Amino acid sequence: IRGSFEHAYQLLTSYFAKVRLVDPDFVFDIQTTSCKDKKFTRCFWCFGPPKKTYKLLRPVVVIDITFFKGRYRGTLLTVIAIDPSSHIFYLHFR
Repeated sequence: IRGSFEHAYQLLTSYFAKVRLVDPDFVFDIQTTSCKDKKFTRCFWCFGPPKKTYKLLRPVVVIDITFFKGRYRGTLLTVIAIDPSSHIFYLHFR
């Protein structure tokens, strides 16, 4: 998307609404700092097919955190589970 970050964040709600037209089970949540200034903080989305698969996963969840040092500092958090076919199923990454 061309333009400023502020403009791109304003388009998120309409983009997610269009995705919901194609996938009625699609869910999303956009969080902002407060009702007054509406600064974007984070968002969550989940497509319909993975949402239906969650109840089939094995009851083991693996959480891994990696800390980046040097030029690109930050944290990578991944949460995975194993599906009935023994494949890795990403629940969350940030």
